[in-house]
Amino acid sequence: MAAQKAESAAPGAAKQSKAAYKSEARKDKSSSWSMCRILFVLVVGVGLAMVKSGFVISFTPGDEDVTNFSKLYGGVKGNDQHSAYDADVARSFYNLANEFYEYGWGDSFHFGFRRKTEPHSVSIRNSQNFIAQKLMVGDMANVLDIGCGIGGPMRGVVRATGANVTGLTINPYQIKRGREITSELSPWMQARCHFSLQDYLKVEGLPEDHYDGAFYMESSLHCENRTTTFKEAFRLLRPGSMLVAMEYVTLPGWDPANPEHKELMRQHLHGNGAARTPSIEEDLAMVRAAGFEVVEHFDYMDLGNDIYGEENWPWWADLQPHMPDPRRLLLPAHPYVRWMQPTILGALAKIGLLPENVPKTASVMNEGADGLSGLGRVGALTPQYYIGARKPLK
Repeated sequence: MAAQKAESAAPGAAKQSKAAYKSEARKDKSSSWSMCRILFVLVVGVGLAMVKSGFVISFTPGDEDVTNFSKLYGGVKGNDQHSAYDADVARSFYNLANEFYEYGWGDSFHFGFRRKTEPHSVSIRNSQNFIAQKLMVGDMANVLDIGCGIGGPMRGVVRATGANVTGLTINPYQIKRGREITSELSPWMQARCHFSLQDYLKVEGLPEDHYDGAFYMESSLHCENRTTTFKEAFRLLRPGSMLVAMEYVTLPGWDPANPEHKELMRQHLHGNGAARTPSIEEDLAMVRAAGFEVVEHFDYMDLGNDIYGEENWPWWADLQPHMPDPRRLLLPAHPYVRWMQPTILGALAKIGLLPENVPKTASVMNEGADGLSGLGRVGALTPQYYIGARKPLK
């Protein structure tokens, strides 16, 4: 009888157990959804605060569509050339990238080296002072900054030399932003900093055989046949003047058959709007083909090791995972910060507070940062191979 009662009770117990399980599952599901909602609200709240404070980007200038831009790199598998005119790609890229670059890096869109315990500004100043030294120009000398961005290197060279510098850029927003920054400086600086909207592959309206010096601060990476822009510099410089070019080139460590190298290069080209990257020998040949005499050349980044030794903070280190140190920390560019941006911006875009283009652009910027710094980490590329060249007197 007891056994029968136990048997008859078993189905009821099983039903109660199933009901309890379903009830617990509903509670867990409800709890999970509540947690998701809380997290979403937190992400949106933090994101809004970050946007309001300027800590994340809330728009991209121009009417560029990042999806259309990315299609230009659809066939790029390694160190390959994209499918469009170089100047058009550069214009489009900076419509997408200007705000991200200034937010994450400052007004000088280039690299440098410094001591481990020094701030980012030291690496920027080191590179700009090096260019100023190699130009060998003085007060009110006429100089060209070819591919000037929003004018950071130009202003650095002006401070160091007093030269009268005209910056050339294909991007109208960069001129607008560059003039805004310069307008806040002293009359002395304003009198020496100028901007001109130009395609540096075909410069128009500037006097030939006129300028006392010219420089490229990492800007020729946007064109495949650099001889074309170097010829423009040659035409505009007066005989005997110096060209100082800080060049993106592949190093002997670059292995085009290495899958990791190929993927890092693909990320770099796409995420930085770059053209195919030449070797050192190819780049030197393009300078000479434009008519210049190469005076000296070396990897400027190697100087960091020579000067600082084990204390050197290499050019790529800010963009790779590392232990934060408040003395050198470039917070917006740190991977643990910038990797969060697409998620935060995506949440804001999902509820209509930002255009969908913004988080997508943030992802492309991260791709460029990861690819480029990864190439630096494995010794496959440098962004500042220095070439000092002179236009012959005859």
